[in-house]
Amino acid sequence: MTACHRIAIVALLLTCLVLPAGLHLWAQDAKDQALQPGKFPSPGASQYLAGELVIIDPINRRGGLRLYGDNSGPLHYFAMLPYGEIWFQGAPAELRDIPIGTHVHGEFHLPPAGEEATIPPLPKDQSQFQLKHNHAVSLADDFSYYQRRGQNWKVVSMDVKKGKINVTPTGQVAKDMVKGGINTPYTFDINDFTKVWKGRTLVDLTDIAPEQEVRFNLGWSPGWRDQEFTVSEIWLDDASRKFATELQTRRHVKYQKQHWVPGWIDRVEDNDFGGGTVTLTLFGGMDPSLYAELKATQEKGFGVAVAEKTLRTWFHRSDKKIGQVLEWQESPNPPPGSSGIQLRMQFTELLEGYRPGRCVRVKCHDWIFVTMPQEERMKSVEEQKRAAVFSLP
Repeated sequence: MTACHRIAIVALLLTCLVLPAGLHLWAQDAKDQALQPGKFPSPGASQYLAGELVIIDPINRRGGLRLYGDNSGPLHYFAMLPYGEIWFQGAPAELRDIPIGTHVHGEFHLPPAGEEATIPPLPKDQSQFQLKHNHAVSLADDFSYYQRRGQNWKVVSMDVKKGKINVTPTGQVAKDMVKGGINTPYTFDINDFTKVWKGRTLVDLTDIAPEQEVRFNLGWSPGWRDQEFTVSEIWLDDASRKFATELQTRRHVKYQKQHWVPGWIDRVEDNDFGGGTVTLTLFGGMDPSLYAELKATQEKGFGVAVAEKTLRTWFHRSDKKIGQVLEWQESPNPPPGSSGIQLRMQFTELLEGYRPGRCVRVKCHDWIFVTMPQEERMKSVEEQKRAAVFSLP
């Protein structure tokens, strides 16, 4: 069988696949909505996709998924939208925090207007299988995905010798989170490489017992094509789950205090003799403590650095301006990707990059300045152009 024949068979499987009850490859009723620069997407307009995270570019927030039921077809390459939220072990995260091989759930959109080239087309012999929804507004591991929709799992039985664990879902699933995932009893693979957490300690497979309420992360299984998964990590009690979330929260908060909270500029009002007023919106998906620290210190002013759509800055420790906060407004029901926090700030000088639609990073006065590694910064126009397009393997 030739490579072309194998790809054709995979395509046929993806279009005709009959999945077990409760398991969905992608939603069929999502509306195609081209995103507009400087505007957040409408609620419910995204396309659900899920698969194994197999490739990442952590600096530019891009990656590739092996989708459900696909062992030999092309990967689904994607870019995180600048306001795209990432969740890992119940807390906000960066793409770099999620281990390769982790099964993830995502909400995807068509590329924003003018950014269609961010994800290059696949080779001609595979282009017919390329999915057009390749910009993610959210990405979450199984731990976070099922937690946010109010679903846990109860162990029914486990056979260590056969390497199988039977579970059934528990909890009330939120009505607005029924696009995908598994919501029926299921059998997963489990083996000696599975991390089993109880409290703050790793324990043995034999500590898993029927009737336990658990949460887990999944990964690839030899039967992936038939919707089989391996439990890569499992948490047996509330103490272990809270500890995992606490550790990830610490990692996230530290990262954001070093890189600063992202947002974008809504509008700019120039003064007649230099400076001006900038209105910006902070992106969502951050730990609430970061917004609280910003709000508590707003009278001291914030540093604002220009960022790319990948959220990379140039040299934000010095390439920034300090602005005074004139207004702090909060919206109770922000659209996907937005925190609902809008700031109106006064600057004595405006950077060239302070323009509507441009991304920025906002620093709390009390956060310590940290110089980022050079590979995380933009250093030239040539590098800026290279980073605008995902380099496929």
